[in-house]
Amino acid sequence: MSSQKACVVFTTGMDAEAQSVSQQLFEEGFDVCTAEAEQEVVEAAQAAGAIPEEIKSCIDNAAICIFLIPEEGSDCLTAAAGHAGASGKKIVAVAENVESLPQIFDDIASSVLTIDSPQLKDVIQGKQVWEQADGSPSPKRDINRVKCQ
Repeated sequence: MSSQKACVVFTTGMDAEAQSVSQQLFEEGFDVCTAEAEQEVVEAAQAAGAIPEEIKSCIDNAAICIFLIPEEGSDCLTAAAGHAGASGKKIVAVAENVESLPQIFDDIASSVLTIDSPQLKDVIQGKQVWEQADGSPSPKRDINRVKCQ
């Protein structure tokens, strides 16, 4: 039996959180790939109209993509999130501050959690969860979907 693949994309300084999330994914039977989005490398790749190959490959081979989003300096994750969304991946945003979440994650994520959320396991298993800054559940979300004519 081959396990599903998961991708954890994080920025410099979120190494401990990436390790914790990776461990939880592994415990749920996922083959985990991690990709660190270093500001300088990502900016250079974006200037060339691309995202770094390591991040792209990790996303392309995964069933679920978990983005660890710092309170500041999350701009380097938006292109990777756009790629994951365009590829039809399940996207989970795990944020230091869900109040300062970049708009793209609000638009395409299936779940938004706070760092160290006890609900991560439920989300990994398929449940959709939206948390507020204090970790409490967000009110029911009405997602605007464009209907084809």
